[in-house]
Amino acid sequence: MNDESPQETLAYLQAIFDRSADGLMICDSKGVILKLNKAAEILNGVKASEVLGKDVRTLVKEGQIDRSATQEVLETKRQVSVIQTTPRSEYTLLVTGTPVFDDRHHIAFVVVNERDISLIEGMRKELAFARQESEKIKDTLTELTLLELKQNHIVAQSESMKQTLRLALKLSSINASNILIQGESGTGKGLLAKFIHQHSAGNKKPFIQINCAALPENLLEAELFGYTKGAFTGASENGKIGLFELACGGTLFLDEIGEMPLGVQAKLLKCLDDHEIMPIGGTSPKTIDCSIIAATNRDLDTRTVNKKFRLDLLHRLNTFLLSIPPLRNRPEDILELVRITLKKYNRQYNRRARIGYKAFERLQTYDFPGNVRELVNIIKQAIVMCDRQSLDDYLVKALNRTRPFKTKALPQKEDATLADKIWTVENQMLMQAAIKCRTTREAARFLGISQPSVVRKFKSHGIAITKR
Repeated sequence: MNDESPQETLAYLQAIFDRSADGLMICDSKGVILKLNKAAEILNGVKASEVLGKDVRTLVKEGQIDRSATQEVLETKRQVSVIQTTPRSEYTLLVTGTPVFDDRHHIAFVVVNERDISLIEGMRKELAFARQESEKIKDTLTELTLLELKQNHIVAQSESMKQTLRLALKLSSINASNILIQGESGTGKGLLAKFIHQHSAGNKKPFIQINCAALPENLLEAELFGYTKGAFTGASENGKIGLFELACGGTLFLDEIGEMPLGVQAKLLKCLDDHEIMPIGGTSPKTIDCSIIAATNRDLDTRTVNKKFRLDLLHRLNTFLLSIPPLRNRPEDILELVRITLKKYNRQYNRRARIGYKAFERLQTYDFPGNVRELVNIIKQAIVMCDRQSLDDYLVKALNRTRPFKTKALPQKEDATLADKIWTVENQMLMQAAIKCRTTREAARFLGISQPSVVRKFKSHGIAITKR
């Protein structure tokens, strides 16, 4: 290379300039285009003869380019990179202008490098779209967090339960307090309270639970608010910290709030209003900082009318109201609850028990006055007591002994549309197929539709074939 003549060196440089995949352009110190290669012509949609000798500012004025890196280099006297669109070619270009200085540190030339980023721009848009879709999926998974819910026997196949969980997640995300959970006994009010706590900012702090119906008034007050040394006869010599203090930063769950004595209700109301508690025998209040969740299976409106529950406390507690529907009103959840319970107790008792279509059909017509708790206990009892692998006969007899058999119509809203009713009937038949059949092909024959339709409908309804 050292033996090359100036003409040979110039030829090499010209070859590099002409064959570069990137567009290359050279401008003088005034912004006049001196030279451009073939790639630059293609990327800008111009011929060299059209632009050589022209000022880049003129190209901007004529609309051939939307902005000029050369112009910005001459103004700032430093390297500049810009995103440039070229209407003639419809390319999106990454244009970098680099100044070349002379001995007096004046700009002698501007070397411009142009690279097509249309593909990259398209990929960026696709990535942005993919991220949006990912966020939607993430939000959906977050709203339901199905795996965690199922592990805690919280199943949400029914729309009513899904809505309850959506509201619960929304409240936990804003660290809401004064939440009242209403639902019949056995519906899972305690589990829902724990679920709210686990998804709140205070999930690393304590979750403290107390049953307000389990203690007499004086003991309940002492448990909630604590007491000082020698506050009453039989009190601990060291005093006792109340549950409000123990739950600091976390959640205090007041179960069976409807059974709380009126005297304690008054003190609880003041606590909620002032965010302070006064321990029994204490002389100075203590500030509390915990979320309050209450739950009841009683009609608190009726109890307020009967003067058994304070109306002002009811208004304070049910700032946010969550209702858990009874299991008889959400038959869509029974299949998944049965599946989860079977899996749990089969593992616990080293069994391989299973439930078939006969038992599932009977479960679907049972009222479950004890709700989810009753369902879990029935399945657990059958796994322990029944020697056969199939639990069908045992469960049918047990359920017939417990509650007279009756055919139960699918729950429908009064204003349900034809589409709503069709969806409900379809869901019921799909669940029956999931219990009765071993494969989607069997389910297709059972339902009288194609196998791809079965797969699509199972996915749409969130149902899967029960493994046996």
